Amino acid sequence: MKSCIVVYDGINLLNFARIYDIFARCGIEFVVVGFRGDATDEMGISLPMHLSCESLYGYDIVAIPGGKGAEIWADDSIFLSWMKSSQESKYIISLDNGDKILDGAELNGYKFSSDEAILEWIKSKV
Repeated sequence: MKSCIVVYDGINLLNFARIYDIFARCGIEFVVVGFRGDATDEMGISLPMHLSCESLYGYDIVAIPGGKGAEIWADDSIFLSWMKSSQESKYIISLDNGDKILDGAELNGYKFSSDEAILEWIKSKV
């Protein structure tokens, strides 16, 4: 499955790490993607990114971690337009308040409040 974790300014590093860990433990190959060429977490730490892409089209799983920045990006029409390019994805998932971005982009997806719930869900799907 072609999968990605979306990063953005203001992401929660622990949310990002939880999804990263789950994907790795479940053997899901993924890339870390962003809207721009760089992203920092809530504390200003630069995050690793495999690529900055024009579209999220073609990914089977798109994961959106939460963070303080989620509320800001949930009101950014250009960012939300980019997020909407994932609407054909088989699964779009969010952790914690990453669902603000999911809702802002009007995407149908799965909203999780714990990494344990994501892990159990992924085990049932993959």
